Amino acid sequence: MRQAGKTPLHDAVEAYLQKDMARFHMPGHKGRGTGEFAEILPWDITEVEGADSLFHADGPILELERQFAEVYGAYRTLVSAGGATLCIQTMLALACGNGGKVIMSRNIHRAAINTAALLDLSPVWIYPENDAGEWFLGRYTPASVAAAIETNPDAKAVYITSPDYFGVMSDLAGIAAVCREHGVPLLVDNAHGAHLRFLPEKYGKPHPIDCGAALCCDSLHKTMPAMTGAALLHIGDGQFAADAKRMMSLFGSTSPSYPMMLSCEIALQYARGGAREGFARTARQMDRLRGLSLAHGFALPQGLSDPAKLSLGFGPLGMDRETFGAHLRGFGVEPEYVSGTACVLMANAYNRESDYERLARAIGALSPSGSPAPAAGAALPRPQSAMPLRAAVFSTQEIVLVENAIGRIAAGEVSPCPPGIPVVMGGERIDEEAAAALKAYGITAVCVVKD
Repeated sequence: MRQAGKTPLHDAVEAYLQKDMARFHMPGHKGRGTGEFAEILPWDITEVEGADSLFHADGPILELERQFAEVYGAYRTLVSAGGATLCIQTMLALACGNGGKVIMSRNIHRAAINTAALLDLSPVWIYPENDAGEWFLGRYTPASVAAAIETNPDAKAVYITSPDYFGVMSDLAGIAAVCREHGVPLLVDNAHGAHLRFLPEKYGKPHPIDCGAALCCDSLHKTMPAMTGAALLHIGDGQFAADAKRMMSLFGSTSPSYPMMLSCEIALQYARGGAREGFARTARQMDRLRGLSLAHGFALPQGLSDPAKLSLGFGPLGMDRETFGAHLRGFGVEPEYVSGTACVLMANAYNRESDYERLARAIGALSPSGSPAPAAGAALPRPQSAMPLRAAVFSTQEIVLVENAIGRIAAGEVSPCPPGIPVVMGGERIDEEAAAALKAYGITAVCVVKD
């Protein structure tokens, strides 16, 4: 139930609806429609009097952002109606500006590498350790970050993805300490971790803001009850707050979705209310399924991982992507993602008990075949840079088959989506290892710089 003052944006839009104004403004549906959209269309408004404006917020949207900052313990929080992509663009622009080096974890989302190209940034790559098992990417360590900073003292920021798509979590507190010691801001892609603030106490405080990040993004829609595209930019270091809205407006749509922002407010109310209990139940259910999975021969990520996510390495069972995906769907289970050897399943309190039971039956129906598949696709290739990223992205390009691309320079990042992690970056020369990884992800053709 909504409380007075706790839903400022909902209250503002509702007040507008109650006026029953003649809508001589955008959008074109004028709040009227039939069928399944009839209920939501009245709430889909523009920046009318009293409803505030996202990039010049001084009313209910500003209050909504203030409440988010309070819940997440941030210095300042900005609402995004452009997904985590808009937040990633904003925090790289804030911390790095135009040009220069940025130390980046190699498993970054394509949004980050595209932003680096737009800002003419030069990534300095760090690679994960092999500490999550052969079926999963590993973690980034404070030592590897420190070594990268010491080798590149002119780097403007450190950019880390944690948790990764499969839930593997790095030591952000340790990395943040290294960054503070060297006077370099830590930026974290926490797109898959908006819920980390609400985990039971036994899991510690793994949210990047609690760990000391200067800036981080949360995709609310991934794990919290919000519409697709709803996200948050959290500011931990106050030096970045003053210019944050302006930077976000450089990349964001001038027509942000009010239904999406209203859904952010719903997620906020859940964060204030049932999130802790809900994610405690989710973690217990996932722990039960992890035990069942191990008993039936699946591989799980080793070490610190998101307790609300179940990542199953089915390679040890001798199954391929198509067979395992069909097996799950045969039990009425739709996964988040199935790679060549592992599967991602995401849950929260909105999942029904019957959902977990379906998944349990699917897991329990399998056992090792005695012919495990190779752990293909778990490691990131390390092709060499042959051209600046921005120059490659804006070059004249042509499309070639992967087998004909060996020795050519990639014209842009090449990523399977999901998870959207680039296998090859723009400006890198595609070698045999990279070509094999692309094929393992089902990618058959790539854009290369035209000779």
